[in-house]
Amino acid sequence: MKDTLIAQIQSFTLQARAALESEAGRQLEGIYGWLPDGRFADTTHYPAVNEISEAAENRRRLESYAEEEKTAGLSPKDARIKLVREAAFTWLNRLVALRMMEERRIIRPTVGKLDKSNSFIFWLTADGNGEMYACHQKGALPQNAMGEGPSDMAYRKFLLSQCAQLARDVSVLFDPENLSSRLFPRPPVLKRIVESMNGEDLAEAWQTGNEETVGWVYQAFNAEELQAAFTAARLSKKKFEARDIPSVTQLFTIRWVVQFLVENTLGRLWVEMHPDSKLHDGLKYLVPFDGSSRALKPVQDITFLDPSCGSMHFGLVAFDIFVEMYREELENAGQEGWPDKASIASVDDIPAIIIVNNIYGVDIDLRAVQLSALTLFLRARTLNKECAFSDRNLACANVEAITGGRLETFISQ
Repeated sequence: MKDTLIAQIQSFTLQARAALESEAGRQLEGIYGWLPDGRFADTTHYPAVNEISEAAENRRRLESYAEEEKTAGLSPKDARIKLVREAAFTWLNRLVALRMMEERRIIRPTVGKLDKSNSFIFWLTADGNGEMYACHQKGALPQNAMGEGPSDMAYRKFLLSQCAQLARDVSVLFDPENLSSRLFPRPPVLKRIVESMNGEDLAEAWQTGNEETVGWVYQAFNAEELQAAFTAARLSKKKFEARDIPSVTQLFTIRWVVQFLVENTLGRLWVEMHPDSKLHDGLKYLVPFDGSSRALKPVQDITFLDPSCGSMHFGLVAFDIFVEMYREELENAGQEGWPDKASIASVDDIPAIIIVNNIYGVDIDLRAVQLSALTLFLRARTLNKECAFSDRNLACANVEAITGGRLETFISQ
């Protein structure tokens, strides 16, 4: 990926983050009465909470969230800041993911043309969506106390239904029931972000083969926290705090370094098993070795773990190598030096078996784990749009989250 495109992705991400955080903050204050200082205002002055059952439920959920975070040691003000950031992160990455799926034809057009998208039109006319069809026909006016017109509400319900379907595969990022889902960006902000995504300067970012766009978006999203954490550490001479770790460690490894490391581990393992492998010629960073051999093992029994997976930058390179390994095994099974039977029956089986058997990832940042699942999902479904997918081999191992931020108490116990 060229530096100019990376710069465009970073610029887009920072602008989109600012817009989405501002939008989430305005909703919390203007619709639900959760003020910037952390206080919850009397609902008397908030029509949406009194007139719309969905808004009333959102207010209850927000109050419960604030109490839960307070129990975990976070002030209401900081809990609000955390939620604003989570909402921005969630909706930015959902929109990016949907746009990339459109380009790969994994899904019908969904966000690229907003309420003119084909998938939305099909959804409106599907059985059971008659009420939403009627709302869409009414147009964007009048707006209710949540700032939505009838057609806006229909499109929001549609996007959340799409998220619900995708949550079966990429469970956390697309969860339609979390609080971030309830802070759906309203029409002007949503339109502005989608128009930016559709610009010519970003067209290449969403295309097949550029799955690492997901990682660049994530790194750019963390850029402000990264700079602040290093500045604070330099001035105070203190170690990074637990909350700083994701921002200061989620940095892209240079592409050739990733290839070097994966080719000289996973790739070398394979060519040591199969000296006649055609894969050898495709590993341009493979270090010459003495031709030592290794005991034969079927591809389905070879596992690859990234213990700090980030957005699965290493895993994407490994995925492509596994694809070639499965193809070779299928082609050569039964011959001398190869298993009697291939691990798969057809090349169509390759993406699913890699996801189930071969690639594993661990990270301390749940957001990173979500994006690892997304990048693998995009790569797998690009090869086979019908392949089964699961994110069960990806784990968040954050003891700070498990202990509610009271790590020292956890250790002493």
